[in-house]
Amino acid sequence: MDFKSQQAEFDNKKWYDSVLLGDDQCGTYDFCVKCNKADEYPCAKAMQRYNTKYIRLAIIKRHK
Repeated sequence: MDFKSQQAEFDNKKWYDSVLLGDDQCGTYDFCVKCNKADEYPCAKAMQRYNTKYIRLAIIKRHK
């Protein structure tokens, strides 16, 4: 499934949950910790980042 389709599904779920709970549910799902609202498809891309398990490493060069 592409990002556009996934985003449409997330938008429907957020709308339904928001109406059901009486409060905007944007930012309340587990994958929202990876959200960048500036993305074209923020929920879909956040979910991908959330499900992609990787560790970011930094390489430090020591000068002698």
